[in-house]
Amino acid sequence: MLFNSYLFIFVFLPITLLGYYAISRSKLQLSFLFFASLVFYAYWSTRFVFLLLFTVILDFYLAKTIFRIEGRGKKRLLLLVSICSNLTVLGFFKYYNFLASSVNTLGQTLGAHSSLLPILSLILPIGISFYTFQSMSYVIDVYRGTSNAHANLLSFATYVTLFPHQISGPLVRHNKIVPQLENPRTFLFSPDRFWKGCYFFVFGLAKKILVADLLSLIVSPLVTNMESASNLEAILAMLGYTMQLYFDFSGYSDMAVGLGYMMNIEFPQNFNSPYKSKSITEFWQRWHITLSSWLRDYLYISLGGNRKGRFTTYRNLLLTMMIGGMWHGANWTFLVWGFFHGMFLAAERFFKNMRARFGGTGRRVGSGRLGTALRWAFCFFIINIGWIFFRSPDFGTAFLWIKKVFLLNPILTWDLLSLPERHKDRFFIALGVAILLAFFSKNTWEIHFRPKLRNALALGFLFALCLMYMGDESPFLYFQF
Repeated sequence: MLFNSYLFIFVFLPITLLGYYAISRSKLQLSFLFFASLVFYAYWSTRFVFLLLFTVILDFYLAKTIFRIEGRGKKRLLLLVSICSNLTVLGFFKYYNFLASSVNTLGQTLGAHSSLLPILSLILPIGISFYTFQSMSYVIDVYRGTSNAHANLLSFATYVTLFPHQISGPLVRHNKIVPQLENPRTFLFSPDRFWKGCYFFVFGLAKKILVADLLSLIVSPLVTNMESASNLEAILAMLGYTMQLYFDFSGYSDMAVGLGYMMNIEFPQNFNSPYKSKSITEFWQRWHITLSSWLRDYLYISLGGNRKGRFTTYRNLLLTMMIGGMWHGANWTFLVWGFFHGMFLAAERFFKNMRARFGGTGRRVGSGRLGTALRWAFCFFIINIGWIFFRSPDFGTAFLWIKKVFLLNPILTWDLLSLPERHKDRFFIALGVAILLAFFSKNTWEIHFRPKLRNALALGFLFALCLMYMGDESPFLYFQF
């Protein structure tokens, strides 16, 4: 069930909200919310509900045991059980066929049998990358002693399965959500928060339907037929996908935040105008913030962070980003995308260290208006190149796309013949709107949209416009991760 579907907006959401607030006791409201979240997940697949519940129950009781028992060795063993169990399930469904295909290709190249490992008919459980990381991080926190074990299984289970963030995040932490679910005041209706939730939800829906989906009408066929695309079309596909991905994913995140506010539950910010960044380091402080902080706290720091010297820090940055890249999908292009960003993060850290080492206390190079603009332009260009690897189905498409963007193909062409005529005008309008919003406008967290009549009318008009363009269901891009 998609947030941008008639079934969700006009059936599931009203029934859930009415049931949630019609019940007077907080414990029953929590139970109802948990049940509604399971129904939301089961709409996609009933059998994988049990896999989700297995993860929840396993990690809840492992964390509880880790918190109760004495002995570092015993605690570490139980932590390994959690990590191995979670990563085995995630790895099997998400990476087995990728591994089998890679091994078979290597075997064929070396002259061995081309079917060393069988290719299985696997379906990737939706949201598994998100709920696995959320559940596993709870066990790690209890092991580290930074959190007590939660006493209530229902509260923890609702945190993991909560339908607004269940499929594509934000990647929320247990210590931010579980206390809210255990606070009776959470289940009281708040008009201000409900209004705020409507604002976030409608603006997120508009990002998805009126910007991202219109951009995809041109971007998808161009990427599929990159060989016949002109140089100008390749550049438009790059810029179009850069904007499509941002408005698609930040739109989903805004909708999730809005749904949380409708139920008086607060989720963290996931995007903070990332395309205004002037360095790759700053970009990762603004893009998919909840994943960036997760990778920092549970992977980068676990590898040693910056505690063991400069070169180990650079290595840890590279490894963290490469693993983060593979988290997005089972394709070598994601690994290269992660390595690409890791290289720039390491390079920026290197120059920062050099500046500190040689007493760089004066005015920073490029700190004037022109310098700032040049740093922003360079950073945005690097981000765009990275998204080419992220979007391409294979290296052949990626390198051909890059070649056309850098004007390295033998015959340069500047026509727009590959653009479907009936979508062309809407694409350019959506691209223009996307550029204005991404570069020059406040983001949804910075706008104070107060509950006034004119704002309500504007929100209603925007919602009606979204319904006019909604049509067929269009999955969010991050559903595949």
